[in-house]
Amino acid sequence: MKNKMKLVSLGALTTLMFMGNFAPASAATPTTNESTNESTNELTNELTNEFEYLRDAIDTIDAVPSEERSQYLEDNREWIDEIGVRLEDYLETIPEEQQNDVVKSLLSDNFLINTLSLDGNLGEYFDDVWFHTRGGYDTYSMEPKWSVRLWESTMKAAWTELGKNYNGIRNDNGSLWNQYKCHWNYDAMGALAGSWDLEVGRPIVSEAEMIRTRCNPK
Repeated sequence: MKNKMKLVSLGALTTLMFMGNFAPASAATPTTNESTNESTNELTNELTNEFEYLRDAIDTIDAVPSEERSQYLEDNREWIDEIGVRLEDYLETIPEEQQNDVVKSLLSDNFLINTLSLDGNLGEYFDDVWFHTRGGYDTYSMEPKWSVRLWESTMKAAWTELGKNYNGIRNDNGSLWNQYKCHWNYDAMGALAGSWDLEVGRPIVSEAEMIRTRCNPK
């Protein structure tokens, strides 16, 4: 586990990488202090290596077919939990306002993606998203990738991306978020549900009532 001093150093380096759109270490401005330069390069390499490890791990997890996830989770739970911890530790080195963009880049196929882009890209988080009417309710339905179902940081980043693409979600009064979070809670507990269906106009109720009504309260 990284110590606090290293977290601070990595955080500063991460901010610099953002300002340069993940510029490689070789592109950094050299310093006249050789020891400082070596230390900076070492930390930069460590940060980059951790990013690449997490990206590859998430890609492996998301590639598991839905019908095989229960068995895969049973066989690899310790490793999946470790990835979750390392992801949270890594994000602690990132300024809070940039964390969703880092998660987006981790789920992206392109390491050099412009993580500060304001354009939405739902394909990084969902296999499918569609808007339709269900039981008399206008409904946002989605099939999240497994990485979104597993970890809170990826779930929150995916919600932000939804808001960039749908005015109804961006202007949500809390009802859609509660349904969304409820579906994630079920999946995080191992339910591995199918689509997440967020129905416009459902009342805002207690968390206990959300669970009792399976995320779509009356």
